[in-house]
Amino acid sequence: MGLKENIEAIIFLGGDGVKIKEISKSFSLSLLDTINILNELKEDRKNTGINIDFGDEMVYFVTNPHCGEAVTNFYEQESKPKKLSGAALETVSIIAYKQPVTKSEIEAIRGVSTDRIIQTLEEKKFIRVCGRKETPGRPNLYEITSNFLAYLDISRVEELPNYYEMKGSKNGKDEN
Repeated sequence: MGLKENIEAIIFLGGDGVKIKEISKSFSLSLLDTINILNELKEDRKNTGINIDFGDEMVYFVTNPHCGEAVTNFYEQESKPKKLSGAALETVSIIAYKQPVTKSEIEAIRGVSTDRIIQTLEEKKFIRVCGRKETPGRPNLYEITSNFLAYLDISRVEELPNYYEMKGSKNGKDEN
């Protein structure tokens, strides 16, 4: 087996993800070479049911968003997936439109604590930590995942509705 296949096997066994730096270290690769290999794997798998996704720190397998309807239909036979609460939907929407964003930035917009909601969204694998903000305390930065996009039955963030169009504004500014 080649290097790419070995890295792919490690990612598969990693379950919730593998640190990219650990892959680099294990195979004595530079971070850039590792990311290039991960990009090749991502490209190789883009037309399969299982894709590779990665952020600044972690790499993991995800279902292809184009398979979202089939997966949902299959699992609805056993139990219907729970809908997101209004608070969770509001929080994940903030993350989707502002990503990468910190918990405190989300809380400043919502005006309430989001500890439990962030935890729930991470458990559902709708959001993930994509890095740390270079400010005191180095808070986590969050972004949405392809699992959230599949939940919405879309494949790219760009397919989300335009915030300003939804709000009824012109030229990117609120009419209020």
